[in-house]
Amino acid sequence: MRTEKFKTVCKDGIILKGILLIPENPKAVIQFNCGTGTKKEVYLSFLTYLANNDYICCLWDYRGVGNSSTENLSRCDFTFSDYGTKDMPTIKTFLTNKYPNLPFLIVAHSAGGQQIGFMNDLNNIKGVINFAVSSGYYPNMPFKYKMKAYFYFYFFTPISILLTGYVKAKPFGLMENLPKKVVLEWRDWLEKEDYFFDEKFYGKTVPKGDFKNFKFPVHTYWTSDDSISNQKNTEAFWRNIKSKKEISFTKLVPEELGLKKIDHFGFFKRRMKNKLWENVVVRLNVLIE
Repeated sequence: MRTEKFKTVCKDGIILKGILLIPENPKAVIQFNCGTGTKKEVYLSFLTYLANNDYICCLWDYRGVGNSSTENLSRCDFTFSDYGTKDMPTIKTFLTNKYPNLPFLIVAHSAGGQQIGFMNDLNNIKGVINFAVSSGYYPNMPFKYKMKAYFYFYFFTPISILLTGYVKAKPFGLMENLPKKVVLEWRDWLEKEDYFFDEKFYGKTVPKGDFKNFKFPVHTYWTSDDSISNQKNTEAFWRNIKSKKEISFTKLVPEELGLKKIDHFGFFKRRMKNKLWENVVVRLNVLIE
């Protein structure tokens, strides 16, 4: 396996950067969509495992984040929905043009799976595998995490925007730095159980997209101990999605896997190789048969 850095340009001129993990004899290509404000290297061990099982993996940063960040976040007007309407389609086009003869798959975490339906071209997708993709409705969260979320969105965010012009979270270990409109739109969605499908947003501030007309199978892994993507929020999000193929779920219970916790990011830790990653590869293999 070898790695290759790349960059590609969105239709509005924004440059996205990432890396490709390329096996010697690839059998398919995977666009991996990260979670919000997450350092992409968190996913590197997992994607290296997929690459060692002959899948080309594309790991990249959304606009304004990581290697795709701009020089001055306070001046950019990026929104959260730009991830799905502009960034994800650009990566798909880049990969399709680079590997036109390979089956195309999407693997996604959190927001990376939420916004797939905003993409303007869902043709040739063989299937999608998600991790912790749900709404993030506050009242459905455990009290302790709910308070943490309220602090981030309603206290830290406005103060940070006032002082810096963007949400400067990285120095405090909260998440990556983010443009203000990304966090403010995200905050608005989190106030509704149906997330951006709520009538306040859907077809108004965000496009209706193709969420009601997927033509590929979707499988979502979620965990019993996830503070965000718990059962209520998972059900709230996926009741708004329709596909001509199967939409299925796997519930992971940490105790049943001999683990103390998995939560929102534990899917991608090396200890999950024999507990989860092997199953993911089996599912991927079925999708391209």
